[in-house]
Amino acid sequence: MRLHPEEFRLACDYDTARGFEELSPQQLKLIMDRGRELFRWFKNHLIAHNLINGTLIAFILVTDGLVLLALPHLFLAGARKESFLWILIASAIVGSAHSWLMYSMVLFSLHEGAAHNLIFCGTGSVARGAQLVARNLCRIAAGEPDYYSECHMAHHAKFGTEHDSEFLNFVIPHRYWLTFLPLAAFVNFSDFLIHRPLTYTKSRVISGCLSALYNAVYAYLLYRSFGLTFVLLAMLVFMPHFGFYVDRLRQFTEHNLMPLENRNGARSFGIGFWGLLVGGGFWGQPCHLSHHLMPSIPWYQQIRLHFFIRSILTKRQRGQFMLKPFLGLPQLLWRVVSDANRFAGERGIPGPSAQQT
Repeated sequence: MRLHPEEFRLACDYDTARGFEELSPQQLKLIMDRGRELFRWFKNHLIAHNLINGTLIAFILVTDGLVLLALPHLFLAGARKESFLWILIASAIVGSAHSWLMYSMVLFSLHEGAAHNLIFCGTGSVARGAQLVARNLCRIAAGEPDYYSECHMAHHAKFGTEHDSEFLNFVIPHRYWLTFLPLAAFVNFSDFLIHRPLTYTKSRVISGCLSALYNAVYAYLLYRSFGLTFVLLAMLVFMPHFGFYVDRLRQFTEHNLMPLENRNGARSFGIGFWGLLVGGGFWGQPCHLSHHLMPSIPWYQQIRLHFFIRSILTKRQRGQFMLKPFLGLPQLLWRVVSDANRFAGERGIPGPSAQQT
C-alpha cells in the first residue's frame, strides 16, 4: 500500500480541525491495567491458547469444504440442476460464502500469524512448525505474509506518520471505488490493498500458485457434480470479489478520519452482524481499537477488552470509537465518504486527480 502525500497532508489538516474527545489518562490507565491482566492469562495458558486456535483453523477449513461440496446440493437437486436461475443463486451463495471464509482465514493468518505471531505459541519444534504453517495459511487465498507483516508492524510502530506503511487515516474515496473493478484483488487498478505487494515477488508467486491449486481442486470436484456454468460463476465471478470487497470496506472505515495518534486512531466494529461480517469473524479484527491499545493479546482477549473499553467510554466517545447497532456501518461509510470528499475538495484535491497508481 502506497502512502499518498496529499492524503497525509489532508489527514494532518483534518486532525487539527476536528473536535474529538480523546481517551483520558484515567481511561487509558484502566484499559492498560485490564489489558495486562488479559495478557498474563494468555501467557499462563499457552496450551489452551494453542488448542483454541488449532480448533479454529480446522473449523474454517472443514466449513469451507462443506460449503463448497455439500451446500450446492441444497439448491441444485433434481430439475433445479438444469435451471440457470438456480445455478446463479447457488453459485452466488456458495461462491460468496467460500470467498468470505477465505478472507477470514487470510486475515487471521496474516494478522495474528504473520504480523503478531499469536496463533501458536511456544519454543519447541512442534510449536515452531505450527507457527510456520499458521503464518502461511493465507497463501491458499493469495495472501502474502512477508509483505503484510512488514507493513503492519510499521503501521503499529509509526502509526499516523509518513512512515506508516499502512496509512489509513485519510483515504480519498476514489482510491476505494477503484477496488470494485473486476479482479482488482489481482490487478493494480488501485494501490489501496494490503494482502499482497503491487509488484510480483517470489513470495507473491508462491501464494498465487498455492491459491490456484487449492481452488482448482475444489473447482474440479464442483465441475464433476454441477457443471461448468456453476464453477465459472462460483469460482471466477463471486469467489474473487466478495471477500475482497468486505476486506476493502474494513480497511476503508476502521481508521479513516480518525486522529493521527495510536491510542485514539482506530474504530471497533464490535461483534454484531456488521462487525463479524466486515471484521472477518470473532477471530478477525472486529475489535480494532482494542488491538491498537493492546496489540500483544490474542483475538479472543481483544473481544473481552472491547467490552471493558465500551463500559468506560462516554456517550460521545462511543459514537466516535464504536458502531451504532443495525445501521452503524452504512452510516459510517456514508459519513466517511462525504466528509473525505468534501474536505479534499475544499483544499483543491478532487478524488480522481489524487490517484497515483
